[in-house]
Amino acid sequence: MRAVFIALLFVVCLISPGTEVHAAGKDQVTAFANDLGNKAIAVLTDKTLSKEAKHAKLEALFMQSVDIDWIGKFVLGRYWRGATDTQKHQYLINYRTFLIKHYTSNLVDFTDANFQVTKVVPDDSGGDRVTVLLKRPQAEDTVVDYTVRQKEGSGLKVYDIAVEGVSMITTQRSEFNSVVSQKGLDYLIAQLDARSNSEAVGSGQGADSQ
Repeated sequence: MRAVFIALLFVVCLISPGTEVHAAGKDQVTAFANDLGNKAIAVLTDKTLSKEAKHAKLEALFMQSVDIDWIGKFVLGRYWRGATDTQKHQYLINYRTFLIKHYTSNLVDFTDANFQVTKVVPDDSGGDRVTVLLKRPQAEDTVVDYTVRQKEGSGLKVYDIAVEGVSMITTQRSEFNSVVSQKGLDYLIAQLDARSNSEAVGSGQGADSQ
């Protein structure tokens, strides 16, 4: 279920009155967060939509708001530079599907979380780090930070998310590099495709978990 909570924080981030916001990016970050939140809530609460339709709309929203290709290249690290054009092409195709399904699986069934954005501050990447407090019934509050920055020609995009200080892209980079170093890039590419079509995706397992 942890991946479900993370998915929600990618697409449901509501800036409330009194939130501490980095002055230089206040208007843009607020508009970005409110737009994502309003769209996600509209999908999750629309009783006229089937589960499949909700899932499709959430996946589309995820694709629009997250720089998936940048993340995919970053987490592959030095192995991206050494990959063939064919491997790069197939890897990005499989990674996009893997990440989207991993962070939207079962999201349509989860509507009982409460969110509070506590602050937005500049970070070392040249963007902003948004801190969100996730409140769940009968569970401890979870602190999540996600990184948002401008992408030329595309506006604001999400580049990373950290749950209780653990970065998604850093964790994936470690996992993916371990898999490639032991079994090769083609194996990782095949595993991403397999995980995209398995129940394990969305459970928080890595690309080579069993």
